[in-house]
Amino acid sequence: MKKATVFISLIFIISMLYPNEFSPEKAKKVNKYLTRIAQTRRKGVMLKRAYFTEDELNSYLNLIYTRRYSPEVKYIKLNLKKDNKVSGFLKVVLKGEKYSRLPAFLKNFEVDFEGKAEFENYRMRFDFENLKINGTSFSPEILDQAFSAAQTGYKVKKSMFDWFRLLPGIKNIKIDYKKLTLFY
Repeated sequence: MKKATVFISLIFIISMLYPNEFSPEKAKKVNKYLTRIAQTRRKGVMLKRAYFTEDELNSYLNLIYTRRYSPEVKYIKLNLKKDNKVSGFLKVVLKGEKYSRLPAFLKNFEVDFEGKAEFENYRMRFDFENLKINGTSFSPEILDQAFSAAQTGYKVKKSMFDWFRLLPGIKNIKIDYKKLTLFY
């Protein structure tokens, strides 16, 4: 019970930082649904669907997801379009011991992006069409090469174009104008 109270208090405090843009209720709705999907193992042939609006998704990403799994991302806003197209903006702040060797100009940056999300075999990836970092356009392919070159000492290097597994329980996703549909 105490953890729930602390969590709700934290959501309330965070919502004060973004009073008009993000909703703790919408964030909790998405989180509750995703948790339920992950915990329920379905064996049926027919897939169920869950729909979330762009506002619900952005609230969840900013108030819950990034706080738990990606604290470097201080702000993210996605604009959902037809045919799995997405544009967005994110602000990243890299601080702490983990990033101490980075030059100062790489520790605080903003990214504008556009592209298409691809979903296949319980996995996804994002195909960047336009990418700007701090207002400067970059070729996603060139940036990916620089990212690969910076990964010294790794046996398997990661790419911006890698496929990632979908969240547990989710089989597929479809993106439409201001709407995300999960198939589970």
